[in-house]
Amino acid sequence: MNLKLWNVEFEALYPVGSCLIILAYNKDEAKRIASQAIAHTSIFMVEEIMMDGPKIVIYQSGDY
Repeated sequence: MNLKLWNVEFEALYPVGSCLIILAYNKDEAKRIASQAIAHTSIFMVEEIMMDGPKIVIYQSGDY
């Protein structure tokens, strides 16, 4: 089994941005890790980050 990158979308605590990227073997493991890491909500979505070529994965400019 190969490790994969997982992006976790969740609502941040205002006014700061948020980001959670998890390295896990599968989506269930990524969800388990996310639920342990995110303390303020249990609502989140986990999606695999496709590793099919060069790309920007996370960009937070601080401009809000």
